[in-house]
Amino acid sequence: MSKYALFLGCTTPVKVPQYELASRWVCEYFGIELIDVEEFTCCGINQVNLRVEAGLLMAAMNLALAEAKGLDILTLCAACTGALAEAIEKLKDETIRNSVNEKLRDSGLEYKGKTKVRHISRVLYEEIGTEKIKREIKKDLSALRVAPHYGCHYLRPKSAFENFEEPDNPRTLHGLISATGAQPVGYEALNLCCGGKVSPVSEDLSRALVQKKLDNLANKEVDAMVLQCQTCYLMYSDQQKEVNKEYGNQYNLPVILYPQLLGLALGANPVKDLALNLHNISPETILSKVI
Repeated sequence: MSKYALFLGCTTPVKVPQYELASRWVCEYFGIELIDVEEFTCCGINQVNLRVEAGLLMAAMNLALAEAKGLDILTLCAACTGALAEAIEKLKDETIRNSVNEKLRDSGLEYKGKTKVRHISRVLYEEIGTEKIKREIKKDLSALRVAPHYGCHYLRPKSAFENFEEPDNPRTLHGLISATGAQPVGYEALNLCCGGKVSPVSEDLSRALVQKKLDNLANKEVDAMVLQCQTCYLMYSDQQKEVNKEYGNQYNLPVILYPQLLGLALGANPVKDLALNLHNISPETILSKVI
């Protein structure tokens, strides 16, 4: 059984608890042990935008906390994944690492460069594998047509993720979706940003990005979008109503997170195990096609 320090980030427990619930269920199913680290803080991604040193210090503290327990980190949030992975890259510089460690010593911590960071999708893809997932499927999802959305920080910067994915032509989420029996649908706006990071600066621009993605999917006959980041989820789920008002559209596209889709295929209870009842866009069209 593999073991990881679970890094929830700030947003998931507060705004998208169904992501955490479904992820815990899926990890338990496949024998992935998740260790909660109470001392974990924000990943530092927002602080980096204001002061690079402060953001790097926050990321390094989280990495050092996991390292002290001899654990790699499993993330749910793509932005947290990116922030921590980029910090690992920066901390390879001995001068920077020594400077950061000097500040960490006040907390009794030291980062030595041993901890790795893995998004849950990457753990499922590399460690569990699509073939094992296929062997475990209990429900027929073959009638489901879904649109994958990767999220910017899951893909970039490429070097921070050991060239795990090809940002311009990503395939892992497609493979994970196919393993459940559902059909991943191709579309032109696959790599379009959800607009989450620009939302605090320009709501108009962020909604325009959401509208562009939804408009691209309007004629693709998809039953849902499948995501792997809670910020992307909030943008495409919560913002649909606002986009409808602003652009005069009638979008009503269900949005679910990959662990929820996988959980459905594995026979999890949609409410008790996956909390699909918490979605503000009803997933009934999805559930009606699960046999």
